[in-house]
Amino acid sequence: MVMLAGWRAATNGRGIAEESMRMATGLKGGSPASPAKRTSTKPPSADAPPHQMVFWKGTLLLLLAFCLTGIIPMAILAYAAGPLDLTPSSFAALFPQPTPPTPTSVPDLALPRDAWVTQSVNVLPDPAKGTPLATLAPAFPVRLLEHKRVGNTVWSRVEWSGPVTGTGGQGWVPDGLLISYGATGAILGDLGALAPSLRQAVAPAGKQFAAMVYIPSQNRLYTQGAPNGFFALGTGLRPMLLSALYSGAEAQNKAVNLTDALSLSHGDATVTPRIYQQLGGAAGLSLYLNSKSVQGIQTAPTWMACHATPRAMLDFYTQLAGDLLQTKDRSAVYSVLALADAPTTSNLVAPWARAAGNLLVVGVAPTDATFTVSMAGVLNPAKGPQVIVMAVATAQPSTDAALQAMKAFYMPLTTLFGS
Repeated sequence: MVMLAGWRAATNGRGIAEESMRMATGLKGGSPASPAKRTSTKPPSADAPPHQMVFWKGTLLLLLAFCLTGIIPMAILAYAAGPLDLTPSSFAALFPQPTPPTPTSVPDLALPRDAWVTQSVNVLPDPAKGTPLATLAPAFPVRLLEHKRVGNTVWSRVEWSGPVTGTGGQGWVPDGLLISYGATGAILGDLGALAPSLRQAVAPAGKQFAAMVYIPSQNRLYTQGAPNGFFALGTGLRPMLLSALYSGAEAQNKAVNLTDALSLSHGDATVTPRIYQQLGGAAGLSLYLNSKSVQGIQTAPTWMACHATPRAMLDFYTQLAGDLLQTKDRSAVYSVLALADAPTTSNLVAPWARAAGNLLVVGVAPTDATFTVSMAGVLNPAKGPQVIVMAVATAQPSTDAALQAMKAFYMPLTTLFGS
C-alpha cells in the first residue's frame, strides 16, 4: 500500500511537471500550436539528448514527491533497511532530551533595593542565630542589602531608618518574609525598631515594663510590652483633671483659679478631691474623656483609684498636644505640671527635655506591697519631630526602683532625639 501511494504521488507529480513545462514554453495544454508556431518556436530542450531529458524529469519528480509527502522517502527507507522498530529507548537515542538545569545560588543583581515585611518578624544579628535586635510589624519598610543561605532557608540582611539620626538599625530576617512592593502607611515596631539600644536598655524590667513612642508627623509608633494592659494611675490622673478643669472654664468663658490649678498640679490632698467632685466625680470625668474620644481610662469613686492603659495615655497626650485646649490654656497646663514634676523628672532625662515647651508627668500609685510608676508627656526636640511618649513600670519593690526603670528608658530616648 505504501509503494502504491508513492507511485500515485509520482504520477500526479509528473502531470504537474509537464503542465509547468507547457506554461514555461507558451503552449496550452490540450491544444497543439499552429504549424507556423511549431516551426518558429522551438523549446530550449528540443535539441537535448533523450537521456538528459529523462534525468531532469526524474529529478524533478523526486523533488515533487519529497515536497508533497513523506511517505515515499519512508517507503524507500523501509524497503532498503527493513521495518523500523522505534522503542522508547531508541527514540530517546534518536532525539535526546535536554538535561534538567541544576539549581545554583545566583547573585541578586538588583541589590540594594526597597522591600517590605509581610508579617511580624524578629531581626537577628546573624542569619538564624542570636538574640533578637528588634521586632518589625507587617508593612514595615526596609532596605534589602544581601542574601545568605543557611540550610534550606535564605536569609536577607536588611536595614531601616528611624525618625532622627542615630535611630533605625540593621540585621537578618528570613527572605520569605519580604516582598518587593508595598504602600506608605503607619510604621509599626517595637522599641528595637526605633533603636536596638532602647530594647536592650529596658530588657531587665521584663514584663513589668511597657512603653509607647509616637511620632505624629511621620506616623510612626513603637511599642514595648502590653499597650492595652490596665495599670494604676495614681497621681498620673492630674493632667486629665487639669484638662477637664480648663475645658469647662473655656465653655463658660471664665478663667481658672490659678491657686486651684497649682494645687491640683501637685496633687494636693485637699484641693484635688474637691475639684474631682466639682467635675462630676467618676461619671463626670468619664463623660469628658469620652467626648474627646479618649478610651481606656477607668475612673473610680476616688481620684487615686483610677486605672488606664498605655494606649489611652498616648491618646490623651496626643490630643493635649493638639487642639484639646486653647493655646493659652494648653501652655498653662504644661507650665504648672512641668513645675510640679521637675524635681523628679530632671534626673531622668537629657538636659534639653527639661526646657520649657516639654512636658513629662510622673504618676505614682501604691499597690499592696509594691509600687506602680508611670511617666508620660510631650517632647519637642529642637532638631527633630514632636514625640508623644509614655512608659510604666508595675510591681516594683519601691518608687526608687520604678524610677530607675524610667531612667533606663527615658535617658537614652531623650539623648537620641537631642543629638
